Amino acid sequence: MTQRQGAARTCGRLLLLFWFVLAPGSLLAQGINQSEPLTVHPRQSLTTIERSFALPTWGEATLFDRRRETLPETVPAFFRDSTLKADLRTYYRDKVTTGTQPAAVTEAWAAGGSLAWESGKLFERLHGGVTLYTSLPLYAPEAYGNTGLLLPNQSGFAVVGELYGKVDLPLDHTVTAGRYTWSTPYVGRQDNRMVPNTFYGYMLTGSQEDKGRDLSVRYGGGYLATIKQRDSDTFMSMAQAAGAPVDRGTVAGGAVLTWGPASIGAFEYYTQDILNILYAEGSYGAEAWPAVEAMLSIQAADQRATGANLLTGSYFSTGQLGVRLQVGADPVMVTAAFSQVGGGAAMQNPWSNNPFYTDGLVLDYQRAGESALLLGGTVNLRHVGLPGVTVQLQFFDGWTTAAPGGPLVESEWDVTVDWRPQVMLPGLWFRFDYGVAQTWQGSSYTRSNEARAILNYRVRVF
Repeated sequence: MTQRQGAARTCGRLLLLFWFVLAPGSLLAQGINQSEPLTVHPRQSLTTIERSFALPTWGEATLFDRRRETLPETVPAFFRDSTLKADLRTYYRDKVTTGTQPAAVTEAWAAGGSLAWESGKLFERLHGGVTLYTSLPLYAPEAYGNTGLLLPNQSGFAVVGELYGKVDLPLDHTVTAGRYTWSTPYVGRQDNRMVPNTFYGYMLTGSQEDKGRDLSVRYGGGYLATIKQRDSDTFMSMAQAAGAPVDRGTVAGGAVLTWGPASIGAFEYYTQDILNILYAEGSYGAEAWPAVEAMLSIQAADQRATGANLLTGSYFSTGQLGVRLQVGADPVMVTAAFSQVGGGAAMQNPWSNNPFYTDGLVLDYQRAGESALLLGGTVNLRHVGLPGVTVQLQFFDGWTTAAPGGPLVESEWDVTVDWRPQVMLPGLWFRFDYGVAQTWQGSSYTRSNEARAILNYRVRVF
């Protein structure tokens, strides 16, 4: 790293400090949802499949909550019941990888978010919406690109990521067509940068509920032609996003059954001549003894090439199995997880986050044949005079003999701090992440240090 580059990175950190400490007006902006805020309650620590067909709901402020009461009855419900939400975010990311020559650096500080309008219902059945997403550089050296916050060349962008129509059908069924977000294990928002993934296609979703038996089922499926990835302002085919040089869409569908403290679900994703993914997951939560909650979760995925094998040019097959145990007694929760990848190939997740429990801040622990262990703890600090503050510490360890290049070992330490002052400013959420990852393979050694600082504030205008 040159002296000039080092000075530029120092300047960026000083600007970041100015933003968070000397610019209180920024607290009036809110970010679109990242992943989910930390919790010390195992039953609130939902699995990937439990979040399927549902958007994040971690709270928001409302500016004009009595607007509808002031409108004349003659105003059509299409306009009277419409909503407008502003989700703004500022995000700083800095990653330095050493052990290679020269050192690799990615760094940027961006601001932006989304403005979403959704209509009321026309004829009690038809409605729709539009969402504008944007990410603008505040500090973005061109030489440190590919942060995922901006375009790969560090330029800002704005895009109509969602433009959809919906038709509500009898028995709690809905048809959605156009640009929209999906929330499933392998086709999802991946909302851990500035803007989420969005998709173009159509889907049918439904749900049934038996409150007397505490039983519910959510299900859905459809066809996805294209995806707008989180660091892009254009849509590309699902096959191209996976890495194949052709245009193909993906057929996807699945269901989630919840019965009291238990849940089970499965999803299937099929892209002709490219990839087939089957994912299943189950969990059970219980009160181990008074004031102590426990949650056991198991997940499995199978991935394989299909048809003409256009993704890699040859057939491949692999899979991953994971198990997680969480035990919590407010204000503390401990987590232990283990996963194992098949030796045939590494796992892939081109259209979403890695859904497995052993996914770290820096590394994903999905190499061919990799075993991975997670040990972690989460604590809420309200009992020591810091209401709304939650801290999590995690350790990951992974090893495999099937990786290209020979046996490999990697480990990682991550710390996350969440602050959500729900009483004073509902919808405000500040997160700081820091991770240190190390990889050893023969005589090769790599170390990565990554820091993230994210400020979100969600406001519903009306």
